[in-house]
Amino acid sequence: MEHDKNSQYLFLDTTVLSRELPKATQVYEIMRSAIIDMKLRPGVPINKDLISCKLKVSKTPVSEAVSRLEENGLLEVFPQHGTFVTKIRKSDVRQGAFLRKALEVAAVREVAAQATVAQVDQLRKNMRYQKSALQAGDLEDFHKFDEEFHTLICRFTGYPRLPRLVDGSRGQLDRVRKLLLPDAKRPDETLKEHKAILKAIAAHDPDGAALATKAHLDKIPNRLEDLVQHQPEMFETEA
Repeated sequence: MEHDKNSQYLFLDTTVLSRELPKATQVYEIMRSAIIDMKLRPGVPINKDLISCKLKVSKTPVSEAVSRLEENGLLEVFPQHGTFVTKIRKSDVRQGAFLRKALEVAAVREVAAQATVAQVDQLRKNMRYQKSALQAGDLEDFHKFDEEFHTLICRFTGYPRLPRLVDGSRGQLDRVRKLLLPDAKRPDETLKEHKAILKAIAAHDPDGAALATKAHLDKIPNRLEDLVQHQPEMFETEA
């Protein structure tokens, strides 16, 4: 039984932390990605001692990362019982979608109004990577460049706290996005929606960029019920 629990953390065996970045930030990103990617599935217990051992860090950065993941709704602490990966709550997905849309629509309006040639070129480069990943059938890479596309737009606003605010709002949402990736139609739809957002930004059309972003971000909550029916084990039963 102990072996089964430890096997959940095999993905850490090849992970090496950078000396240049804060350890707590790196542990957070590693654990968050594992939860989003379903390497750590809903209900899995979090073993902080084992994580510390495998990443060769003290318990402090691990505890800091766990606290941030709990704050973002990806982990749940039960006193005297332990810390576990949360099941996906529909109410959290809808709330995350609402917050993310409010932040990203405001961000894309501002970026579309003042985007530089270099920023548009960077977004176009990202789009080429998305297209290449999709043509190669590499959904992992496609998801990575999808996230980067949205992060770039947030960064281009010049507000350094914005990417972290958006990141905090979309924990449960990103798990749903990842579950939808195997859908044969969704990746192609996502690419087309990103192209529409980029076209509006390049044309310095704030209203068009806002409408394209809103239409893009509304897709996930609109497909939530179908996902719950097909994969009920991933979701928490709510009253």
